[in-house]
Amino acid sequence: MAERIEAHKQRLNEGRARLDYVLDRVGYGWEQQVYSDGAAWTVKQLAVHLMISDKGQTNTIKGIAAGQEVVPPDFDLQRYNERSVQKRADASIAEIREALTASKAERDAWLETIDDATLEIKGRHASGLILSVGQILDVMANHETGHANDIARVLKID
Repeated sequence: MAERIEAHKQRLNEGRARLDYVLDRVGYGWEQQVYSDGAAWTVKQLAVHLMISDKGQTNTIKGIAAGQEVVPPDFDLQRYNERSVQKRADASIAEIREALTASKAERDAWLETIDDATLEIKGRHASGLILSVGQILDVMANHETGHANDIARVLKID
């Protein structure tokens, strides 16, 4: 595997390791509110969001790499996030964790098939920004780490 791809994979693995570490320590805190503004998600709702986001962003980078316009110009990320979490509110913690594991495996397998040139292909991210596949991989790693740290802060997990 190319060095740059391996570096992205390492960052993604570090982000997922942090998320797994935090989720393993939630205990009875799944209904603890993490955010007081915006969607005001609980830990469980945030985990649902991460499950949906990981699969969605993986599909986005794969589509961009294949030359497809995956995210339309008028995509409303906030609306999508809120509605998608509401729709999956009944997901169990086990289902969330299994889905996170599956989407990571899918992304890792795909990363094994690309070369460095693929990292430079650009397309629209759900944020509306035009980013390269490599930049979206960075967003994905930062997204998981950031939300994991938010959960850890609220639940006082080291």
